[in-house]
Amino acid sequence: MEQMTTQELNLVILPNGTLHLEWMDTRDAITKSSGLLQKEIFERFADNTDLWLLFLGFSDPQISLPPSLDYWRRFSGAFARKLCQTPDLEALRDRVKISITEEELKTHLAFAPMMTGAEYLREELLEAQWTRLNQAFSLAIQAYEGSVEDFIRTYSPNAHLVGRIFFHLVENKNHEYPFAFMATYTTRLDRQGKSKHLPLKHALEEYKKDNEKLLELLTTVHLAEKGSRLIGELLETGELFHPLAWTSAEAFAFLKEIPLYEESGILCRIPNWWKGKQSGVRLNFSLGDKKPSLAGMDAILSFNAQLFLGDTQISEEEARRLLSESEGLAFIKNRWV
Repeated sequence: MEQMTTQELNLVILPNGTLHLEWMDTRDAITKSSGLLQKEIFERFADNTDLWLLFLGFSDPQISLPPSLDYWRRFSGAFARKLCQTPDLEALRDRVKISITEEELKTHLAFAPMMTGAEYLREELLEAQWTRLNQAFSLAIQAYEGSVEDFIRTYSPNAHLVGRIFFHLVENKNHEYPFAFMATYTTRLDRQGKSKHLPLKHALEEYKKDNEKLLELLTTVHLAEKGSRLIGELLETGELFHPLAWTSAEAFAFLKEIPLYEESGILCRIPNWWKGKQSGVRLNFSLGDKKPSLAGMDAILSFNAQLFLGDTQISEEEARRLLSESEGLAFIKNRWV
């Protein structure tokens, strides 16, 4: 029996760089949720070509979409995440400008799937669409009378804007407690459009007569607390409001939960070595490097094995120490891994 065809929504890049949506026949099964989302995307595209891509970026990533649409959802989704993680977004509103780096553009370009008009996909086109996302948000929020958070929740009910709370983790010279943690909050923007960081303990003094504002400030912390035993304990003991010296184990427990904190709307300032790609251990093994002085198998074969952590050679003792840390941080060659 011949399989029935249905239609799915695909994105087409026109020669002039315009993004266009078209319904195309497919034999693939389409779930109800995917079908409804595709219909909503097309209706928004037909109604307002400036805002549909912003809607796509906020759409549920768990709902499957055709590859071309999913690609642009990931692209516009990067804009949506950066927007939600922008400090003082409510104060900035239409003046906010979300940036994208050249490296990020190259990454998006490298992972583009096959799509109609893919030959027109360039970094310049991606950058132009990013600019349109900025313009679309700016114009839309100018016309919106409510808060930025309410506006974004019309696109994504579960979205959380970044709050005014920051978590900081830095390295410390104390060997017993090699890390230091501190929570800060940002003051409101001044007339120059700038804010400054203050230790979170100052908030207790600033809002001692306004418990409602203190609770509002700590909203993102309480969101994180729901999924973090660590934050729950810091809140319960009051240690969250004071600088803390941490062991490597405590720092590792914190670092593992960074995605949870950021999803809750807390910005984290952490060492660059954790943000970057993890350095892998590799073995360089060479055979027969030395010229034999005498004939014989033992003389002919010579071995030279070297262990590297990233590009840095490590000793056998350092390798054993690294292996002993089945989970956690190890200090090797003057850096944490």
